[in-house]
Amino acid sequence: MNSLFSILLKNIILLSLIVISLVFVFTQYIGYKEVRYIFLGTGILYVLASCLEAYTLSQIKKDSKKFIYFTDGFIAKRIIKIISFTCIGVLMYISGSIIKYMAFICFLIAFTEIVVTVWRKLKNLCFVALEDDILIISTNKIDTTSAKEIQKIETRHGLTYFVNYNKKTITLRTDMMNENAEFKLALENWIDSNGLRDKVVAE
Repeated sequence: MNSLFSILLKNIILLSLIVISLVFVFTQYIGYKEVRYIFLGTGILYVLASCLEAYTLSQIKKDSKKFIYFTDGFIAKRIIKIISFTCIGVLMYISGSIIKYMAFICFLIAFTEIVVTVWRKLKNLCFVALEDDILIISTNKIDTTSAKEIQKIETRHGLTYFVNYNKKTITLRTDMMNENAEFKLALENWIDSNGLRDKVVAE
């Protein structure tokens, strides 16, 4: 399935939820009984669409070398997002005004982040992959760089830096990879196969 479609699907469902909430809050077209079923249905769809998005974005060629990369930074960003949306939702809910009905969206996003994080962990959707001449890092987002874009590769203190000619830097916490030794060997082979040995800076 096309990754763009999965992204659009998730965002369309979220936008629909926002529109439904606004219609419910500011008009009489949707009643209290109906809105609960609508929220439940669209909420489930949003969670499923978010899991689908995470899955489709992580698809790579079958013969690519893939190494699990589930870092503390990934978890920290997810926790911050979960706490933030939960707090906003609570503040909306206890406000006593009509906007308390918008709190559902905040709680849904927080819950979805939990589900997607667990889904990524169970399905190993956070990884580093070496695909032909492309380096792919899948965590909170997808970072890619091609061998021809790399100006410098530097490793020190358990970190590996890939610096591009446009000065964009991709940082890897290789010390947090379970397959640390295997990845280092695969990276060395990838460097040699793409003619990047002269780009490597010694520690």
